Amino acid sequence: MMINKATTTSYLLQNFCISLREPEDLPYPYAIEELMGKTSHLPIIDLQSSQLGNPEWSVVGTLFAKRYSVFSMGLFSAASLFDYQLASSPGIVRFRVTHAAAMEYQTQLAVSNLLSTVDLEQRREQLIAYAKHLLQQLEQIFQSVSAHTGASIPVMWSLTSNNLQNMYARLIVNRSAWQTEERLRLIMADHAALFEPWSGNKIAMKLKPFQHPQVQGGFFYLRRHCCLAYKIKYAGMPAQEDYCSTCPKLSQSERLVILSQESGL
Repeated sequence: MMINKATTTSYLLQNFCISLREPEDLPYPYAIEELMGKTSHLPIIDLQSSQLGNPEWSVVGTLFAKRYSVFSMGLFSAASLFDYQLASSPGIVRFRVTHAAAMEYQTQLAVSNLLSTVDLEQRREQLIAYAKHLLQQLEQIFQSVSAHTGASIPVMWSLTSNNLQNMYARLIVNRSAWQTEERLRLIMADHAALFEPWSGNKIAMKLKPFQHPQVQGGFFYLRRHCCLAYKIKYAGMPAQEDYCSTCPKLSQSERLVILSQESGL
């Protein structure tokens, strides 16, 4: 795969709502560092609550973690597919809240070397150092949001880990994304490194795998905890009754029904 900034930019924007900010671009209204303050995060969380129909605060906080994990997914996708380390520093990354509490992000390329594509041990060290920095930042954000909403921090980590592990599961079977066996080798090495139980690695969770018997490539990991999205209601409508296909609340038969409907079977 020919790696260049344009390819990376297009992929990140299409799949993770992440744009690489140019000097002439207007910055998005919020900085990540505002999520870490004792009070600076309140207007952001209140806005998300309003967009979700003002459910219980624990629902808002739990869904924040699920939605914010998209940014982490984009960062690690950029690393594994394109060898880029995107900036994740709280003062650099900016975001905006769009609809249904979803977020779009602005960042830039970090001023550092690309991840090694030759020395896998060096690449592993680079990636783990990058991951540790991001996870420390996530811990601060989760503590701040949890203090306001009462959402469980272990559940927030669980949802983040699930989304990241499922992102890699999809990436590994998506030949159009990696194209070459060499790139697949790097992706699988990154996957192994990120979910090793090194000290402080809160995304290194063992998750239950699930394979749809009639869908090729229909492998994914089930969540340990419900994201509570079923409690959301909009514009006075009753809360939705549907669960996500990865939800632990579903029985085997209920999950197969949802997946079959999604796959058109």
